[in-house]
This record gives sequence, structure tokens and C-alpha cells, in this order.
Amino acid sequence: MVAGGLILAGLLAPVAAGRAFILPISWLWPVLLWSPMGVREIRNQTNQLFFSTPYPLRRQLPAIWLAGVAVAVLTGAGAGLRFVFTGEWQNLFAWASGALLIPSLALALGTWSGTTKLFEAVYTAIWYMGPINGIPALDYTGATPQSIAAGMPTVFLLISIILLGLAVLGRKRHLQA
Repeated sequence: MVAGGLILAGLLAPVAAGRAFILPISWLWPVLLWSPMGVREIRNQTNQLFFSTPYPLRRQLPAIWLAGVAVAVLTGAGAGLRFVFTGEWQNLFAWASGALLIPSLALALGTWSGTTKLFEAVYTAIWYMGPINGIPALDYTGATPQSIAAGMPTVFLLISIILLGLAVLGRKRHLQA
């Protein structure tokens, strides 16, 4: 019900309100769904079974990441659709890069730290300083026009790619251990 309400609010709110308030709240709400990414196998002691399957890097890691992206897309769907309907293409690009960044960050930090706490702390701090307080360099949602003008969505897209590479390296490390 909460997700449905946030989607509806993002769809019906004015673009500025959706960008500045609804989308950041929509992307904080599922933080506990993202935080176990990269940690679940170790926490549940299924890592030997999980890592012994064929092609765990090519099959399982992308599946985990895509599930995280799906959560971001679904919870932010209201704002994303609103950007499409109003022709706010720069905001839509910022939305898309944010939807890729969150699961990439969760997967990389979870894989390397072995705990959910690091992602929860880092993500909450970035969320609070970026979209909520309007620091353009940390605004991964495009909540402020300054972050979009500074090209931060492109930067966050590149950071997502780097984080995915780090997650692959971390997972390779687990496979070799």
C-alpha cells in the first residue's frame, strides 16, 4: 500500500514536488530490500551452495542487480512516468541513472563489506545530503536543477558502472576463497 501511494503521489504531484520530495522518499522506503544485496548468501550461510552453481558471475550477479533495479524502477515509477508525460527528459535521465546507482551501490558495498550496515549508513547519508538537502554533487535523483545542469546524472551513471565492476571483483574474491 505504501508503494502504491508513493507511485500515485509521484504520478499526480507537480513535477517539481515529485522530483524534490516524492522520488527521494520513494527511494528511501525500500532501503531494507536493497541492503542485503551481495550479503544474503553469506548471512544465510548458503554461499557454498550459491557459489557452486554454474556461472555465478554471469547468471546470479546480474539477476540480483536486475532485481534491485526493478525495485527502484517500480517504487519510483510514478515520478518516472510523470517525467515522460510532461516531456522532462533530463529529469527522466536523472531518474534512470539514480535507479541504476542504488542497486549498484548496495551490491558493491554488500559484496565487499559482508554486512548490510555499510550500505544502509552510506546510502542514508547520501540521500540526506543529496536529494533532501540539495547538495548537487550528491543528488543522485536530480532533485535540484543544479545537479542536472552540472551533469551529475552522467557522473552517477559512470559511478554505477564502476560499482558494478567492483561488485564483480568482490564476488570473484568470494569464489576464490
